Amino acid sequence: MFGFRYIKSRPTDYMILYRGGRIRRQGVGLAGYVYMPFATAAAVPTDARDEIFAVEAMTADYQTITIQGLLSFRVKEPDVAAKRQDFSINLATGAHTGEPMKQIVERLRAIAQTACRDALVRSTLDAALNKSDELAQIIMRGIGDDKRFAADGIAVDRVLVLALKPTPEIRKALEANLREQLLRQADAAMFERRRAATTDEHDLKLREEANKRELAERALDNEQALETERRKVAEARAETTKAEASAEAEAARIRLKPWTEIAPNQIYALALKDWANRETTLSSLSLGADAMERLANQLSAKAE
Repeated sequence: MFGFRYIKSRPTDYMILYRGGRIRRQGVGLAGYVYMPFATAAAVPTDARDEIFAVEAMTADYQTITIQGLLSFRVKEPDVAAKRQDFSINLATGAHTGEPMKQIVERLRAIAQTACRDALVRSTLDAALNKSDELAQIIMRGIGDDKRFAADGIAVDRVLVLALKPTPEIRKALEANLREQLLRQADAAMFERRRAATTDEHDLKLREEANKRELAERALDNEQALETERRKVAEARAETTKAEASAEAEAARIRLKPWTEIAPNQIYALALKDWANRETTLSSLSLGADAMERLANQLSAKAE
């Protein structure tokens, strides 16, 4: 009515109202009436935004690789960004007259693509496929080193590399190589298990044989020890028997020694005397040839 219009910005939009080429009001979530014939406005989104990007790069071995990632950014200094980028809006509709956020995203993608190409041109395909974290850091450094981008009041919070994809033909070849490698690993693992089982069986047999040898050696040692003990016992018994025989012989020698000092005829006389003292009856007397000869010799000696 009469050229006045009520406008209201989103809570995440930094609104700047101009009148006569000068800033009259600015802030987040502004609302109020403006006189449209003399007023202009700019709305700078300050909310964090995530943008998916996909860029292609060539590796050192001339293989094309596609990098898919995520850029998280926000307008950190909206008043500065409004001076560097056109964020003006149509007061009638509230929509931007241009596409400022799209331009920011395209500039971010260009920086990411340049950083990826500079990094991958020195890497082979195999090495590049394992550089997702490193590429994210390289892109982050590339954005930070861009002085113009830093002067626009834009802040990049994080960069994620979600996927690194070669061309379909190369991917099929890599998958075939991977399958072959997995099969070789499976065969090697099976061979290793069989070898381990064979080794375990061989070791078990060796342990069994070693146990048998050890038991046989122990039995032989026990038998030898028992035989040695038996021999010692036999030797001890022989020594005891020998000592007993020697003692008996010595006792007999001592007992008979007095008789060796007596003349034979005295011995006969003592024997006859001992016999005469016994209460026995002599029914017969047997004399041997030696006794008769000795008796005859003694009688002859007495007769002479």
